Order: sequence, then structure tokens, then C-alpha cells
Amino acid sequence: MRTGKKTGRPPTLSTEDIVEAALAGDLSTLTMPGVAKRLGVSHSALYRYFADREALLRACADHVVRLMVWPDTDKPWREFLREFCDVLWLSFERYPGLAQVGLTVPGTPPAIVEVVEKLAGSLMAQGFPARDALLAVDFVSEVTMTQFAMMAALDNTVSTADSRSARQAYQDSWNASEALTEGLGDESTWHGRGWLDDKITIMLDGLERRVVR
Repeated sequence: MRTGKKTGRPPTLSTEDIVEAALAGDLSTLTMPGVAKRLGVSHSALYRYFADREALLRACADHVVRLMVWPDTDKPWREFLREFCDVLWLSFERYPGLAQVGLTVPGTPPAIVEVVEKLAGSLMAQGFPARDALLAVDFVSEVTMTQFAMMAALDNTVSTADSRSARQAYQDSWNASEALTEGLGDESTWHGRGWLDDKITIMLDGLERRVVR
């Protein structure tokens, strides 16, 4: 009967393993020990690959961007900017916490820079000044991320003393004004994408006036 430590090669680890383990959970609550536990390794092992939590989160965002199918920029600009919004929303649904990462973690992963360059380049080719092209891409990104994070938060409970959802608390406040209630529209305002598509339409209509013809 053999005794003592097990022999053989130690388990291998790669940056891709770590990123995939991180993406298996909610990125907004990611911790290095939590990812290490998922992988069955000590959390100190992760620091050989990523300097800190933020570096890992940027790598996760980069990985997701490379997986997603982005719009065909040969299409008319209004069409591909709407599709850009749709792809962003889909990525946030698929990977919980990704929208929050985009809003809070500093630094821009290389894959995102590549996508922005392609989108902005097509906008410039279709008549937009460079600054307006970048502003348009940034606006769609920021509004989509913010809207997703806000809509997701509506399901949260207000507090231990108030069992209402955040959605109900907002509705109770806004319903006190007849004028605001009329402007809010129907119940769909509080679910799914909320006002996102209306916001994008307003932005696109304004952007239309800045095309150099």
C-alpha cells in the first residue's frame, strides 16, 4: 500500500481557463478567490496570470468581444449602429455583470478598440467628422450599458425594511404625477429594454443632421 503525497504532473492552468471560469459567474461580483475555487486552485495562482481583479475583468471583456458577431459596417450607418446596440445588449444578457464591468472598470481591452475603430471608420466613410463618429459609437455603447444595468437593478429589493422591488418604488413615486404617468406610457416601459430603442432613435435622428453631404 502506497502512502504519502500523490505523484504525477500538477494540474495545468492557462489564461483562457481563468477567463472562462470567471465568465461562468456574475462578473459584477467576481472575486479572485471565487474564480480560484471554481478552478480548484489557490487564488494566489491566478496572480501569475493577472495582476489584479480589474486585469481579469478586462480580459473577460476582451474575450467576449472576440466571441460576438458584430455588425456589417458596409451597411448604412443607421442600420449598423442599431445592430451594434442589439449585439451589446445580447452580450450583457449572455454574460451577467458585463455591463457593470464596462461602466466601472478602467481601461479599454484591445478587442473593443478594434470594434470601435471599425465602426467609427465606417461612419467617417459615410460622411461624419472623426469626432462625431467616435461620439456616436460611444453614445450607443454608454446608453446601452447604462440602460441594461438600470433595468437589471429594477428587480432588486429596496431594503430589508422595504420589501418592494426597485421597479415598484419608482412606479409609486412617478405615479404621483399625472403628467409623468402619461409620459411614461404603458407597463412595457418598466421591463425588457425599457426606453432604450426610443433613446437610440432620438440620437440617430440628431446625428442625421451632422452628416457632411
